[in-house]
Amino acid sequence: MKIAFFGGTFDPVHNGHLALAHEVLAHQRAEQVLFVPAPEPPHKSGRAITPFALRFRMLALALEGCTGFALSDIENHRTGRSYTIDTLKQLSQLHKNDAILLLIGGDSLRQLHLWKDAREIVRCFGVIAYPREGEEISRAGLRLHWTEEETEKLLASVLPSVPCFPVSSTEIRGMIRRGDWNGAARFLPPPVMDVIRQNKLYSR
Repeated sequence: MKIAFFGGTFDPVHNGHLALAHEVLAHQRAEQVLFVPAPEPPHKSGRAITPFALRFRMLALALEGCTGFALSDIENHRTGRSYTIDTLKQLSQLHKNDAILLLIGGDSLRQLHLWKDAREIVRCFGVIAYPREGEEISRAGLRLHWTEEETEKLLASVLPSVPCFPVSSTEIRGMIRRGDWNGAARFLPPPVMDVIRQNKLYSR
């Protein structure tokens, strides 16, 4: 089985995350999308992150009843910062008969050469990349950092077309901070919105 490792902060998980996972399954790039929230994302150390337990709970509620979706707290059991290569290796040990693929956005694909052990990620694991508005993925751009073989593999990883979600988690947090609860609710699964209201998340 092909398992797409979908890592991120998910602060909060929103309908765009779920729509993307559905597209991965619809394009038959994977048989399962595994959501893996990060406890302490290395690239987001400059802002306060909602406690892991709450983000995990919101994800569990959002994924409830969704065929082909799964959730893991694997990164929460490691100390210190959690890097993608570490999780990929651990997942490959846990799923010895499955192929683990890294699911990332076009913006992350362009910056992938800066990630820890990036070449090992591309060499040893599959990649699924989804286009993001305003982020061009070009052969010339990739060849600045990757070999021809690596470039071809990365270009082949890009989904042909994925609807762009109009807002990000950052923008949703901003709506709630401004008191625009109705605006935020349009982009969130109802159970996730309930958790946010009950715990007064993002209000300050």
